[in-house]
Amino acid sequence: MKFSNILVPFDKSEHAVRALEIAKGLAEEDPGIRLHVVDIVYLSEMPPSLGLEANPYESVPPLAVDPELYRKLAEATLARERDDMDRAIGDLLDGLPNPVEVTAVNAPSVVDGINDYAHDHGCDLIVMGSRGLGVLRGMLGSVSYGVLRSADVPVLVAKEPAEKR
Repeated sequence: MKFSNILVPFDKSEHAVRALEIAKGLAEEDPGIRLHVVDIVYLSEMPPSLGLEANPYESVPPLAVDPELYRKLAEATLARERDDMDRAIGDLLDGLPNPVEVTAVNAPSVVDGINDYAHDHGCDLIVMGSRGLGVLRGMLGSVSYGVLRSADVPVLVAKEPAEKR
């Protein structure tokens, strides 16, 4: 099976970097493969991530939030996330001849954001890390488990290298 559009959910963790390394290895085999490196930002976390003292969703009725202010907050948060992603990725993708899109999008949940992005951008493979924070040893993290259960495309879960286990 040939993949042409690979999505790498990227939360800047070492697990996400590992997944990106694997996706890069796949992409190096064919310069026509497009990589999508995407961070999903929770809608409810946007104002606090800007350093605001209070969460406006908890302090005012939702209808009192000015739509234009909300749009500006969202754009500023996503722009800052993209900058943080660029720093976390560093030179990992330098020299890769493939087209690469690095972006951050907002969504009501990470799982929904990943699946929606994959669907909307025609991604045919998701390569993601797993923190493995489940109660049982070896159990996948809740996000990777949720994506595995709900994705319409194959999902490759990048395990941490053996020397770190």
